[in-house]
Amino acid sequence: MVSPHLLRPYSSRQLSLLSGDGQVMVFAVLGGRYAGPTVLVHHPTLLHRMDTLPRHIRTVVFIDEPIPDAATVALVDDMVELFEQLDVDALAQHVPASEAVKRVRGSRILEGVDRSTLAAVRSPEVIRREALERAVYSTAEQWVSPTHLVALSGGSVRFAGPGAVVVTPA
Repeated sequence: MVSPHLLRPYSSRQLSLLSGDGQVMVFAVLGGRYAGPTVLVHHPTLLHRMDTLPRHIRTVVFIDEPIPDAATVALVDDMVELFEQLDVDALAQHVPASEAVKRVRGSRILEGVDRSTLAAVRSPEVIRREALERAVYSTAEQWVSPTHLVALSGGSVRFAGPGAVVVTPA
């Protein structure tokens, strides 16, 4: 059963966003959403929300707090403005990986991974609607990272902030 309460929608008007020409929907991700700093979204609920999203919406944003404060709204506004200037499918903040990461095969550790080459996605996550629509049907997982889904489906992702990079699929 799909719970509409796991993704609380906010329109551009409700948040008084200046960017996005009223074509932005912000989803506050609620309940069971954390895996480190990355937001996880309940996939069945995301599918439902995408199916019922008004046609005029062209940008979808995910935040990790139930009621966005003024700082979050300002950050979303700034990121949507930047996103509209870029030719990418998703824009997110990132934090450097801090945990040890290993490549394994079965129960055997093959090698360590250099953490300086890794980052975790942090909200807000700003995603082009078309890219998200392509991505949501590519998995059967119960909980998903929207930006990761976009990248896995061939979309381009850019990290905002210092040392920002564009990640494209191999």
